[in-house]
Amino acid sequence: MPFDKLRDREVGPSVDWAPMGETNAVTSGSKQVWIVAGALLVGSVLLGPLVQIGSFLGPTGVILATFLSVLAIALFAIGSDRSSSVTARRPLGTGALIVLGVWMTISSFVRGLATIPAAVETFLSFGYIDLLVQFVLAAIATTQIARAGTVPRPWNLAPLWVVAVTAASWVVQQIIVVAAGSNVSLFVPIIVILDGWVRVVGPVFLGIVAIALASRESAVAASIREQES
Repeated sequence: MPFDKLRDREVGPSVDWAPMGETNAVTSGSKQVWIVAGALLVGSVLLGPLVQIGSFLGPTGVILATFLSVLAIALFAIGSDRSSSVTARRPLGTGALIVLGVWMTISSFVRGLATIPAAVETFLSFGYIDLLVQFVLAAIATTQIARAGTVPRPWNLAPLWVVAVTAASWVVQQIIVVAAGSNVSLFVPIIVILDGWVRVVGPVFLGIVAIALASRESAVAASIREQES
């Protein structure tokens, strides 16, 4: 398809087309938003090790990491315009991402109360509810991202991959706990490493993908402008 027709559609260069006339191209509105959101997502993970080793950030580090994650989710969901929203600003997917961000904030606050002896039992119950709510919201959001058509294929499935791997990791952990029985303490290091690996790799992977996609399309757009000048 000639470049002038692509400009008439105001969608920028594209590799393939999504159903119902929507494009899978990352448009000019996506570039800065996805780069910033991806950097925030990676940054939220990098704060993790500092918090866990008892850095000077203390409880503030957990709050800041959560804030960065929620801000990244909001930027991905809303974007600078419809074409730069990973859900194309469709109500179901966008709403699921926004609610997920709000729930993560609530979850972070509740987990902070887990250090209070009287709240430990309540926290254990909340932990299962938290997992279920986050999984349902993430599953809805990632399915809508895959269908929205604003993220190029096959990377529109990347968030769904992360959710699937995270869910599989949790199932494996539960199997280990049940199979180990009274010897579960021997497998705690494995469970911790597996859980930590998934929590780190998933967000970093998505952040890098977002930055790479936006940077690639920015380079393509710059090349087109040079050819036209």
